[in-house]
Amino acid sequence: MHRLLYMMPLLCALAACSKSPTGPSTNGGSGVLQGQTVSAVDGSAAPDLSVQIGARRPVTSDGNGNFEIEVGDAASYRTTVRGGSIVERQTTVFGPTTDRARLSLIPAGFDLVAFDEMFRSTSQRLTRWTSKPALVVLASVMQYQNGAGTEYEATSEQLSDEETQQMVAHLTEGLGLLTGNTFTSFASVTVERPGAGERVRVARDGQVVVGRYNGIVTFVNTIGYGQWSELSNGTVTGGSMFLDRDFDRADGRRRLLRIHELGHALGYLHVMTRTSIMNPTIGPEPTDFDRLATKIAFQRQPGNRPPDIDPSSNGPLGVTTGTSRLMPPVWCR
Repeated sequence: MHRLLYMMPLLCALAACSKSPTGPSTNGGSGVLQGQTVSAVDGSAAPDLSVQIGARRPVTSDGNGNFEIEVGDAASYRTTVRGGSIVERQTTVFGPTTDRARLSLIPAGFDLVAFDEMFRSTSQRLTRWTSKPALVVLASVMQYQNGAGTEYEATSEQLSDEETQQMVAHLTEGLGLLTGNTFTSFASVTVERPGAGERVRVARDGQVVVGRYNGIVTFVNTIGYGQWSELSNGTVTGGSMFLDRDFDRADGRRRLLRIHELGHALGYLHVMTRTSIMNPTIGPEPTDFDRLATKIAFQRQPGNRPPDIDPSSNGPLGVTTGTSRLMPPVWCR
């Protein structure tokens, strides 16, 4: 069996007394932040947790997870949530607002080791897309060259319409799975058929570009690999998928390979410590861990660090200013 080789927010609100109310605040005070502590896994209330804003005295969330605290003027406040049932959370909260905001928390028993492998292996901070990517399918088989690059030459061999439709279906399934159903479809789907000899750039901003390539096994002894570009804050801005022509055309495991390589194009690395679609060996179907981990990841900002620390200033989600860098390929064997 081939092996895949390593290469590769929630606004909360808080409360100003030692006890929290059982429901929404009715005092109407403009300087009161209101919030709720909830599980990142299923959104249920996470009660009896210590919530602290800055140097203010901590308050305890009630049986419904609700809490409130007097903060004064509207501003951003560094917030910490602690308790034996959850992973300690540090984040930045803006308020007061008119809504009771929710603070998502990771259950204490969740596998953070595997989560870190999948999402935080790059500089120990979480990487992910913050906007829905577009998908580009290269329906001409491409010629691989010795050494990873960003431009490749098309051959005369073409994928059939049925083959491209199946590939799009597999990748759309994978996108929902690998983003915790944050994105259930691509921003757009384009099928390109470059002519024989035409050189094509496969590293593109805002897009995931996928193709079959001749010679991947010959040159690098792999059945496929993925690559992505990211900003310094961990926001992923582009991705590429390279699938071995023979394996992707004929092997019954091609759906799993495609979903796995999409994971790399989304900015994820290999999971080594438990069964996962991102294991370095092709075979496992998507697991409950994969579904929960991606759901949790998409409730955190890019740049989130272990155990659950959001950056103090990361800008609004979806902002992709700055210069992106192309990360090294994650080879698959």
